[in-house]
Amino acid sequence: MAAADILTTFGTKRAPEVVELAALAGLELAAAAVLLEKESAGGLNVYGHDAVQTGGFYEKGGPVTKANYKLYKEHRATLGAQGVGPCQLTFPGFQDRADARGGCHDWRVNALVGFEILSANITAHGVRSGFRAFNGSGPAAEKYATDAMNKLRVWRDRLQGSPATTTHVVRPVLKEGDQGALVLSVQKFMNRTFPLYSHLEVTSKIYGPETSKVIAEFQRRAGVSGAGVSAAGRQIGMPTWAALEFFGFH
Repeated sequence: MAAADILTTFGTKRAPEVVELAALAGLELAAAAVLLEKESAGGLNVYGHDAVQTGGFYEKGGPVTKANYKLYKEHRATLGAQGVGPCQLTFPGFQDRADARGGCHDWRVNALVGFEILSANITAHGVRSGFRAFNGSGPAAEKYATDAMNKLRVWRDRLQGSPATTTHVVRPVLKEGDQGALVLSVQKFMNRTFPLYSHLEVTSKIYGPETSKVIAEFQRRAGVSGAGVSAAGRQIGMPTWAALEFFGFH
């Protein structure tokens, strides 16, 4: 079954566009589905329910239109910022960013900007912390992140094997102690892509303890879990290969 069909089956709105926009934003499709599920019941273009005054210009939980968004924006500084659209962009800077791209009221623009924000958060902080940062900080954000990770596991299971998420490169399982060109490629990729924590010597081509430490940190940050994931990063199996490819390994 195509990824868009799976998304639609489980309640995601405008699924073909979600597949397209997630790819444009460099966001894992399962994470995009989680974001829409949590923020707007699968991608409804509605206002949020934050505790701010509406001034009668829009209805909390009601549809976002170009006209009522214009009124909301004109009075935002006085009334307070409200969540807007499928990704519930609430921070004024994010709404302004969407407006500069064509309008926060526009479903496609809102979704793309939200996906880009989450993608950047995940790249910088890891999956769980990326979701937490999207929501804010404090206990509520921690709860949000925990729920997002639970939903992410469900969506990954649903989408596993769909054309939009299937890799066509079959790679062997790498284990600590292995050596060769593929090990070297992984080491160079980690150093290049994740310089904050990867500083591997790349002359030996050996999957040693230091490589294991870096892989373990990558798995933690990327939210890689399940069968084929060993403790302490001592193995690169299918789930880890998929995560590496998501970040650009080829």
